[in-house]
Amino acid sequence: MAGNNISSDLLAAMADGIGEVAFASEDWVKEATEVLEAAVRTHAVGLADVGQFTLCEVGHNAPAWLHCGPKLAWHAKFDGASVQVGSGELGEDECDLKIQGDHSIISNLARIQYHNRDPKVVASAQARLQKLSRWEFSGKMPEHQVLMSVLRTLHDAMAPRTLPRFVFMTPEWVSSARHIVSTRAEKYRDQLTNVVYKFSEEFTDTPKYAFPDGSHGGFWVHCNHGSVTVGAGPLPKELEPADTLTKGAYTPVVPVGRTVNAAMTDEEKQEQEAYSKAAFRFDKEAGKRPVDQTQPSGKGPMGPELGRVMMVLHDELSRRTAGDIPSDYDDSVKPQWSEPQGFDRPEGYDKTWLKYDQFDIYGNPRG
Repeated sequence: MAGNNISSDLLAAMADGIGEVAFASEDWVKEATEVLEAAVRTHAVGLADVGQFTLCEVGHNAPAWLHCGPKLAWHAKFDGASVQVGSGELGEDECDLKIQGDHSIISNLARIQYHNRDPKVVASAQARLQKLSRWEFSGKMPEHQVLMSVLRTLHDAMAPRTLPRFVFMTPEWVSSARHIVSTRAEKYRDQLTNVVYKFSEEFTDTPKYAFPDGSHGGFWVHCNHGSVTVGAGPLPKELEPADTLTKGAYTPVVPVGRTVNAAMTDEEKQEQEAYSKAAFRFDKEAGKRPVDQTQPSGKGPMGPELGRVMMVLHDELSRRTAGDIPSDYDDSVKPQWSEPQGFDRPEGYDKTWLKYDQFDIYGNPRG
Protein backbone atom coordinates (compact mmCIF):
# COMPACT_ATOMS: atom_id res chain seq x y z
CA MET A 1 0.00 0.00 0.00
CA ALA A 2 1.11 3.62 -0.42
CA GLY A 3 1.52 4.04 3.32
CA ASN A 4 4.24 1.41 3.43
CA ASN A 5 6.26 3.34 0.83
CA ILE A 6 5.93 6.49 2.94
CA SER A 7 7.00 4.47 5.97
CA SER A 8 10.13 3.39 4.13
CA ASP A 9 10.83 7.01 3.18
CA LEU A 10 10.71 8.05 6.82
CA LEU A 11 13.24 5.43 7.92
CA ALA A 12 15.41 6.15 4.86
CA ALA A 13 15.47 9.86 5.71
CA MET A 14 16.42 9.28 9.33
CA ALA A 15 19.94 9.10 10.72
CA ASP A 16 21.52 5.69 11.22
CA GLY A 17 21.04 3.98 14.59
CA ILE A 18 18.28 4.70 17.09
CA GLY A 19 19.70 7.50 19.24
CA GLU A 20 20.30 7.69 22.96
CA VAL A 21 18.92 11.01 24.24
CA ALA A 22 15.35 12.33 24.30
CA PHE A 23 14.71 15.53 22.38
CA ALA A 24 15.11 18.66 24.56
CA SER A 25 15.99 16.61 27.65
CA GLU A 26 18.81 17.76 29.92
CA ASP A 27 21.29 15.41 28.24
CA TRP A 28 20.11 16.45 24.77
CA VAL A 29 20.55 20.14 25.56
CA LYS A 30 24.02 19.50 26.97
CA GLU A 31 25.12 17.77 23.76
CA ALA A 32 23.39 20.35 21.56
CA THR A 33 25.19 23.13 23.40
CA GLU A 34 28.59 21.64 22.58
CA VAL A 35 27.65 21.22 18.90
CA LEU A 36 26.15 24.68 18.52
CA GLU A 37 28.98 26.50 20.29
CA ALA A 38 31.53 24.73 18.05
CA ALA A 39 29.52 25.62 14.91
CA VAL A 40 29.31 29.26 16.00
CA ARG A 41 33.07 29.41 16.54
CA THR A 42 33.65 27.95 13.08
CA HIS A 43 31.34 30.52 11.44
CA ALA A 44 32.20 33.49 13.66
CA VAL A 45 33.01 35.80 10.76
CA GLY A 46 29.83 34.96 8.86
CA LEU A 47 27.65 35.40 11.97
CA ALA A 48 29.08 38.79 12.93
CA ASP A 49 26.19 40.65 11.30
CA VAL A 50 23.35 38.35 12.37
CA GLY A 51 22.42 40.60 15.30
CA GLN A 52 20.26 39.14 18.04
CA PHE A 53 18.11 36.11 17.34
CA THR A 54 16.36 33.79 19.83
CA LEU A 55 14.94 30.37 18.92
CA CYS A 56 12.78 28.20 21.19
CA GLU A 57 11.34 24.73 20.49
CA VAL A 58 8.71 23.10 22.71
CA GLY A 59 7.71 19.44 22.63
CA HIS A 60 4.35 18.76 24.29
CA ASN A 61 3.48 15.31 25.72
CA ALA A 62 6.99 14.46 26.86
CA PRO A 63 7.68 10.81 27.83
CA ALA A 64 6.47 9.85 31.31
CA TRP A 65 9.68 8.00 32.16
CA LEU A 66 11.62 11.27 32.22
CA HIS A 67 9.42 12.63 35.04
CA CYS A 68 9.78 16.10 33.55
CA GLY A 69 6.12 17.07 33.33
CA PRO A 70 4.00 17.38 30.19
CA LYS A 71 6.55 19.13 27.98
CA LEU A 72 10.23 19.63 27.20
CA ALA A 73 11.76 22.71 25.65
CA TRP A 74 15.10 24.23 24.74
CA HIS A 75 16.26 27.60 23.45
CA ALA A 76 19.24 29.29 21.85
CA LYS A 77 20.04 33.01 22.02
CA PHE A 78 22.35 34.28 19.29
CA ASP A 79 24.11 37.61 19.55
CA GLY A 80 26.38 38.03 16.57
CA ALA A 81 29.13 35.41 16.80
CA SER A 82 28.09 34.17 20.25
CA VAL A 83 25.32 31.87 21.45
CA GLN A 84 23.75 30.90 24.77
CA VAL A 85 21.87 27.60 24.91
CA GLY A 86 19.54 26.51 27.69
CA SER A 87 16.71 24.21 28.78
CA GLY A 88 13.17 25.40 29.24
CA GLU A 89 10.48 27.34 27.44
CA LEU A 90 10.67 31.04 26.73
CA GLY A 91 7.68 33.32 26.32
CA GLU A 92 6.67 34.43 22.84
CA ASP A 93 7.77 37.98 23.65
CA GLU A 94 11.28 36.65 24.34
CA CYS A 95 11.61 34.76 21.03
CA ASP A 96 12.14 35.69 17.42
CA LEU A 97 10.97 32.19 16.46
CA LYS A 98 9.08 29.78 18.70
CA ILE A 99 7.92 26.38 17.44
CA GLN A 100 5.57 24.07 19.38
CA GLY A 101 4.30 20.58 18.55
CA ASP A 102 3.89 17.05 19.89
CA HIS A 103 7.11 15.71 21.40
CA SER A 104 6.99 12.37 19.56
CA ILE A 105 6.54 14.07 16.17
CA ILE A 106 9.24 16.67 16.85
CA SER A 107 11.55 13.84 17.96
CA ASN A 108 11.08 12.03 14.67
CA LEU A 109 11.54 15.23 12.68
CA ALA A 110 14.73 15.84 14.64
CA ARG A 111 16.06 12.47 13.46
CA ILE A 112 15.67 13.29 9.77
CA GLN A 113 19.11 14.00 8.33
CA TYR A 114 19.95 16.29 5.42
CA HIS A 115 23.55 15.20 4.84
CA ASN A 116 23.87 12.22 2.49
CA ARG A 117 20.11 11.84 2.12
CA ASP A 118 17.99 12.11 -1.04
CA PRO A 119 16.24 15.53 -0.82
CA LYS A 120 13.03 14.04 -2.25
CA VAL A 121 12.99 11.35 0.45
CA VAL A 122 13.67 13.97 3.13
CA ALA A 123 10.83 16.17 1.83
CA SER A 124 8.44 13.20 1.75
CA ALA A 125 9.30 12.22 5.33
CA GLN A 126 8.96 15.77 6.59
CA ALA A 127 5.62 16.28 4.84
CA ARG A 128 4.24 13.13 6.41
CA LEU A 129 5.29 14.06 9.94
CA GLN A 130 4.17 17.67 9.64
CA LYS A 131 0.60 16.46 9.09
CA LEU A 132 0.58 14.45 12.31
CA SER A 133 0.92 17.22 14.87
CA ARG A 134 -0.79 20.49 15.60
CA TRP A 135 1.83 23.22 15.30
CA GLU A 136 2.10 26.69 16.78
CA PHE A 137 4.58 29.09 15.21
CA SER A 138 5.41 32.51 16.58
CA GLY A 139 7.80 34.77 14.69
CA LYS A 140 10.02 33.76 11.79
CA MET A 141 13.52 32.76 10.81
CA PRO A 142 15.73 35.58 9.51
CA GLU A 143 17.01 35.25 5.96
CA HIS A 144 20.61 34.80 7.01
CA GLN A 145 22.38 32.01 5.14
CA VAL A 146 25.18 31.47 7.64
CA LEU A 147 22.76 31.24 10.57
CA MET A 148 20.65 28.72 8.66
CA SER A 149 23.78 26.69 7.90
CA VAL A 150 24.74 26.68 11.59
CA LEU A 151 21.29 25.48 12.61
CA ARG A 152 21.36 22.77 9.95
CA THR A 153 24.75 21.67 11.29
CA LEU A 154 23.15 21.37 14.74
CA HIS A 155 20.21 19.44 13.32
CA ASP A 156 22.37 16.91 11.46
CA ALA A 157 24.72 16.45 14.41
CA MET A 158 21.84 15.78 16.83
CA ALA A 159 19.84 13.57 14.44
CA PRO A 160 21.75 10.32 15.20
CA ARG A 161 21.75 11.12 18.94
CA THR A 162 18.00 11.76 19.28
CA LEU A 163 15.59 9.00 20.31
CA PRO A 164 12.80 8.30 17.80
CA ARG A 165 9.29 7.90 19.24
CA PHE A 166 7.19 5.56 17.10
CA VAL A 167 3.66 4.29 17.68
CA PHE A 168 3.69 1.04 19.66
CA MET A 169 4.22 -2.19 17.68
CA THR A 170 4.14 -0.59 14.21
CA PRO A 171 6.72 -1.63 11.60
CA GLU A 172 8.70 1.54 12.28
CA TRP A 173 8.69 0.78 15.99
CA VAL A 174 9.97 -2.70 15.13
CA SER A 175 12.89 -1.11 13.28
CA SER A 176 14.21 -0.04 16.69
CA ALA A 177 13.78 -3.58 18.00
CA ARG A 178 15.67 -4.90 14.98
CA HIS A 179 18.57 -2.56 15.63
CA ILE A 180 18.81 -3.45 19.33
CA VAL A 181 18.52 -7.23 18.86
CA SER A 182 20.84 -7.35 15.86
CA THR A 183 23.50 -5.25 17.58
CA ARG A 184 23.41 -7.31 20.77
CA ALA A 185 23.31 -10.60 18.85
CA GLU A 186 26.51 -9.62 17.11
CA LYS A 187 28.07 -8.86 20.48
CA TYR A 188 27.10 -12.31 21.84
CA ARG A 189 27.39 -14.23 18.57
CA ASP A 190 29.77 -16.88 19.99
CA GLN A 191 27.23 -17.74 22.71
CA LEU A 192 24.40 -18.14 20.18
CA THR A 193 26.12 -20.70 17.93
CA ASN A 194 23.88 -23.58 19.02
CA VAL A 195 20.71 -21.60 19.75
CA VAL A 196 17.60 -22.17 17.64
CA TYR A 197 14.58 -20.28 19.00
CA LYS A 198 11.54 -18.34 17.76
CA PHE A 199 10.02 -15.55 19.85
CA SER A 200 6.82 -13.77 18.80
CA GLU A 201 4.57 -11.02 20.13
CA GLU A 202 1.33 -10.53 18.20
CA PHE A 203 -1.48 -8.09 18.93
CA THR A 204 -4.92 -8.17 17.33
CA ASP A 205 -7.74 -5.60 17.10
CA THR A 206 -5.28 -2.91 16.15
CA PRO A 207 -6.34 0.75 15.89
CA LYS A 208 -6.92 2.12 12.39
CA TYR A 209 -4.69 5.16 12.82
CA ALA A 210 -1.69 2.87 13.40
CA PHE A 211 -2.65 -0.12 11.24
CA PRO A 212 -4.95 1.27 8.51
CA ASP A 213 -5.02 -2.04 6.62
CA GLY A 214 -6.19 -3.94 9.74
CA SER A 215 -2.99 -5.96 10.05
CA HIS A 216 -1.88 -7.34 13.39
CA GLY A 217 0.82 -5.50 15.30
CA GLY A 218 3.85 -7.06 16.87
CA PHE A 219 7.26 -8.44 16.08
CA TRP A 220 9.18 -11.70 16.01
CA VAL A 221 12.75 -12.83 16.51
CA HIS A 222 14.24 -15.97 14.93
CA CYS A 223 17.63 -17.06 16.20
CA ASN A 224 19.12 -19.79 14.01
CA HIS A 225 22.59 -20.90 15.14
CA GLY A 226 23.72 -17.33 15.78
CA SER A 227 21.98 -15.78 12.79
CA VAL A 228 19.21 -13.49 14.06
CA THR A 229 16.25 -12.16 12.04
CA VAL A 230 13.74 -9.63 13.38
CA GLY A 231 10.44 -9.04 11.56
CA ALA A 232 7.31 -6.92 12.00
CA GLY A 233 3.84 -8.38 12.55
CA PRO A 234 2.93 -12.02 13.27
CA LEU A 235 5.46 -14.82 12.95
CA PRO A 236 5.40 -16.03 9.31
CA LYS A 237 3.50 -19.28 8.73
CA GLU A 238 6.62 -21.06 7.50
CA LEU A 239 8.30 -20.41 10.86
CA GLU A 240 5.41 -21.54 13.07
CA PRO A 241 5.05 -22.68 15.76
CA ALA A 242 6.68 -20.08 17.96
CA ASP A 243 8.67 -21.26 20.95
CA THR A 244 7.39 -18.31 22.99
CA LEU A 245 4.21 -16.51 21.89
CA THR A 246 2.62 -13.50 23.56
CA LYS A 247 -0.73 -12.81 21.92
CA GLY A 248 -3.66 -10.62 22.76
CA ALA A 249 -5.61 -7.46 22.07
CA TYR A 250 -3.52 -4.40 21.21
CA THR A 251 -5.13 -1.77 23.41
CA PRO A 252 -4.84 -3.34 26.91
CA VAL A 253 -1.12 -3.98 26.59
CA VAL A 254 -0.01 -0.51 25.43
CA PRO A 255 0.48 1.12 28.89
CA VAL A 256 2.37 -1.88 30.27
CA GLY A 257 4.31 -2.38 27.07
CA ARG A 258 5.97 1.02 27.12
CA THR A 259 6.97 1.45 30.76
CA VAL A 260 10.66 2.05 31.42
CA ASN A 261 10.95 -0.19 34.46
CA ALA A 262 14.37 1.13 35.48
CA ALA A 263 12.95 4.67 35.75
CA MET A 264 9.68 3.90 37.57
CA THR A 265 8.95 5.19 41.06
CA ASP A 266 7.54 2.86 43.72
CA GLU A 267 4.13 4.49 43.27
CA GLU A 268 4.25 3.92 39.52
CA LYS A 269 5.22 0.28 40.04
CA GLN A 270 2.17 -0.21 42.24
CA GLU A 271 -0.07 1.46 39.66
CA GLN A 272 1.38 -0.68 36.90
CA GLU A 273 0.93 -3.87 38.93
CA ALA A 274 -2.73 -3.08 39.53
CA TYR A 275 -3.29 -2.37 35.84
CA SER A 276 -1.42 -5.50 34.77
CA LYS A 277 -3.64 -7.71 36.91
CA ALA A 278 -6.63 -6.46 34.92
CA ALA A 279 -4.84 -6.76 31.58
CA PHE A 280 -3.88 -10.39 32.21
CA ARG A 281 -7.01 -11.48 34.12
CA PHE A 282 -9.27 -14.09 32.50
CA ASP A 283 -12.23 -12.37 30.84
CA LYS A 284 -15.35 -14.50 31.37
CA GLU A 285 -17.29 -12.62 28.69
CA ALA A 286 -14.59 -13.11 26.08
CA GLY A 287 -13.63 -16.57 27.32
CA LYS A 288 -9.93 -15.72 27.36
CA ARG A 289 -7.37 -13.33 28.77
CA PRO A 290 -6.91 -9.99 26.98
CA VAL A 291 -3.23 -10.94 26.68
CA ASP A 292 -1.67 -14.34 27.21
CA GLN A 293 1.73 -15.98 26.87
CA THR A 294 2.17 -19.57 25.69
CA GLN A 295 4.87 -21.90 24.37
CA PRO A 296 3.25 -23.47 21.28
CA SER A 297 6.27 -25.52 20.22
CA GLY A 298 6.66 -27.15 23.61
CA LYS A 299 10.34 -26.36 23.49
CA GLY A 300 10.31 -24.59 26.83
CA PRO A 301 11.48 -21.19 28.04
CA MET A 302 14.05 -19.09 26.23
CA GLY A 303 17.58 -20.03 27.19
CA PRO A 304 19.99 -17.64 28.93
CA GLU A 305 22.06 -17.09 25.77
CA LEU A 306 19.24 -15.48 23.78
CA GLY A 307 17.78 -14.08 26.98
CA ARG A 308 20.95 -12.04 27.42
CA VAL A 309 20.34 -10.48 24.00
CA MET A 310 16.67 -9.75 24.72
CA MET A 311 16.89 -8.60 28.34
CA VAL A 312 17.24 -4.88 27.56
CA LEU A 313 14.55 -4.86 24.88
CA HIS A 314 11.56 -3.81 26.98
CA ASP A 315 13.05 -0.67 28.50
CA GLU A 316 14.95 0.36 25.39
CA LEU A 317 11.86 0.10 23.20
CA SER A 318 9.71 1.85 25.79
CA ARG A 319 12.06 4.83 25.69
CA ARG A 320 11.40 5.01 21.95
CA THR A 321 7.60 4.75 22.04
CA ALA A 322 5.06 7.52 21.38
CA GLY A 323 2.53 8.47 24.05
CA ASP A 324 -0.82 7.97 22.29
CA ILE A 325 -3.48 5.42 23.26
CA PRO A 326 -6.33 4.24 20.98
CA SER A 327 -9.04 5.85 23.14
CA ASP A 328 -7.58 9.25 22.29
CA TYR A 329 -9.18 8.89 18.87
CA ASP A 330 -11.75 6.10 19.21
CA ASP A 331 -14.71 6.43 21.58
CA SER A 332 -15.63 2.75 21.17
CA VAL A 333 -12.64 1.52 23.19
CA LYS A 334 -13.86 -0.40 26.25
CA PRO A 335 -13.99 1.74 29.41
CA GLN A 336 -11.45 -0.37 31.31
CA TRP A 337 -8.85 0.26 28.59
CA SER A 338 -9.75 3.86 27.72
CA GLU A 339 -8.53 5.63 30.84
CA PRO A 340 -4.96 7.00 30.61
CA GLN A 341 -2.72 5.58 33.33
CA GLY A 342 -0.62 7.75 35.64
CA PHE A 343 2.42 5.49 35.31
CA ASP A 344 2.17 5.69 31.51
CA ARG A 345 1.54 9.36 30.73
CA PRO A 346 2.41 12.58 32.57
CA GLU A 347 -0.31 14.70 34.11
CA GLY A 348 -1.18 17.42 31.63
CA TYR A 349 -0.85 15.20 28.54
CA ASP A 350 -2.79 16.96 25.77
CA LYS A 351 -3.96 14.67 22.99
CA THR A 352 -4.93 17.64 20.80
CA TRP A 353 -1.28 18.07 19.84
CA LEU A 354 -1.62 14.87 17.81
CA LYS A 355 -3.84 14.66 14.73
CA TYR A 356 -4.35 10.91 14.40
CA ASP A 357 -8.09 11.60 14.52
CA GLN A 358 -7.63 13.17 11.07
CA PHE A 359 -4.73 11.19 9.61
CA ASP A 360 -3.28 7.72 10.05
CA ILE A 361 0.39 7.46 11.01
CA TYR A 362 1.37 7.49 7.32
CA GLY A 363 -0.21 10.92 6.85
CA ASN A 364 -3.16 9.55 4.86
CA PRO A 365 -6.57 11.14 5.63
CA ARG A 366 -8.79 8.97 7.83
CA GLY A 367 -12.37 8.14 7.04
